[in-house]
Amino acid sequence: GRKRVLVLCTGGTLTMAPNPEKGGALSPVPGALTDFMKSMLELTNDKMPDVVVHEYTPLLDSSDMGPPDWSLLANDIKANYLYFDGFVILMGTDTMAYTATALSFMLENLGKPIVFTGSQVPIAEPHSDARQNLIMALIFASRDVPICEVTIFFHDRLIRACRSSKVNAGEMHAFDSPNLAPLATVGISIKENEHLILPQARGALRVHTKMDTRLLALRLVPGFDDTILRYMIKAGAESGSLRALVLQLYGTGNAPMVKDDLIECLREARELGILVIASTQ
Repeated sequence: GRKRVLVLCTGGTLTMAPNPEKGGALSPVPGALTDFMKSMLELTNDKMPDVVVHEYTPLLDSSDMGPPDWSLLANDIKANYLYFDGFVILMGTDTMAYTATALSFMLENLGKPIVFTGSQVPIAEPHSDARQNLIMALIFASRDVPICEVTIFFHDRLIRACRSSKVNAGEMHAFDSPNLAPLATVGISIKENEHLILPQARGALRVHTKMDTRLLALRLVPGFDDTILRYMIKAGAESGSLRALVLQLYGTGNAPMVKDDLIECLREARELGILVIASTQ
């Protein structure tokens, strides 16, 4: 029989349609996606999976999504894990890379594909990229030999979620993974980079939803004043509102070596029990 795919729709540009209550202006319209999918002849093809759609209420702009919403998605996947062969998550593009990355760490021993997608143009528009993105996400979520990890499909490529970044706000090619080739690209056929695909997970699915948001991400720029950083660390430690500091540094993770105050400041942070992580911009 056909594979089964659960589509979880949180909102975003893809769900927008002319809203009569707002004078025909585009806004997320509950039920618009479900109605549109009923009219998609592609979904009646025998090669396509059986699809169940769940739209969350209210539909959210992705800028408003955070850890509680990530936990809801993870728990809904857990609750439906045994009943579906794969999952597609539809959301706005602005924080898709964050949400998809979070889920890739929250879902341990994932043995089924989870594909995020959305669109740059609302599904109600004739030139929308929503139809193609949705169809390909469903295909990747239901293949006979699936890529069992959290991914993003957008435009013509399937990329690893935790290596993804939104790179373009004005063109259809919105996402890329700058330091890793796509897991697959779509042209006339699907081409997989098989050497990048992870081995099948062993063990039962484990869902981690306990998260701590008491962190500060800081992007260093040449000439920054480390006095401000010292004050923030001290105030954060005293109030208990800061548990981790993520420094986005230059190149492969280089920081100014002649700034003794910065090194001392980071040493103080460690002594105050704050986790300090160096990453690259």
